[in-house]
Amino acid sequence: MIAAMLLGLAGSITHCSGMCAGVMLLLGRRQGVKGWGLLALHAGRLSTYTALGALVGALGAGAAAVVGHAHHGASHDLAPAPGPLPNLSPLAGALALLAAGMAAYMALALLGRVPSPEILFARVTRWWGRVARATTAAAPASAPPRAMQTYLSGIFWGLLPCGMVLAALLLAAAAGSPGGGALTMLAFGLGTLPLGLGLTWGVGRLRPPARWVMRLRPLAAALVLLFGAQMALRGLAAWGWVSHAQVGTLPLW
Repeated sequence: MIAAMLLGLAGSITHCSGMCAGVMLLLGRRQGVKGWGLLALHAGRLSTYTALGALVGALGAGAAAVVGHAHHGASHDLAPAPGPLPNLSPLAGALALLAAGMAAYMALALLGRVPSPEILFARVTRWWGRVARATTAAAPASAPPRAMQTYLSGIFWGLLPCGMVLAALLLAAAAGSPGGGALTMLAFGLGTLPLGLGLTWGVGRLRPPARWVMRLRPLAAALVLLFGAQMALRGLAAWGWVSHAQVGTLPLW
């Protein structure tokens, strides 16, 4: 969960702040979201992340059970390696390696070396924008938003396609249970919360210079790469290729 939180924090520094700036403008300025409404807005977004985490965690657990049953008694080569994560299945290891690959790609995207993965979801993103604009235009701008309406807007926001969210979902699927997946995505969402709250509150007030964001990109890319390295080691450890490691009772991979 610490890894997921760090991924959310690193991604929000540059990637999420750039991608979600229009969303924050749309919800913050048109709907007049402020004060406690900001918390309701982000609570809705975190609720979506948590629900998606529970879903992919359940799918990952089911797939791991099928794979484990298929190999039961046939071979011990794919047995989980002993260590601080003894329940990490080979399938979870594969998902961790996929998350590592996604993290490496996102780090390169932050540095401008490869296209952002959101380009693959351009049509979905445009559809999301049309629906969001139509929804916000339906309500009078002068009317204060109700808490439930704002919360539902946050839930809808959480469905916006995002490469960082996809990487976190892979990690949640590797958690091996619905509860573990939900907690993983909740930790990811909490990692995005500090900057998300600040930027949503600062719509129309704060305009960070572009050079400030550009200088932070290498730091964010390094943090995302660190997450990717941890996931790669976790996946390799699940396959028995490297040893698990921990600091005290805290597992590293």
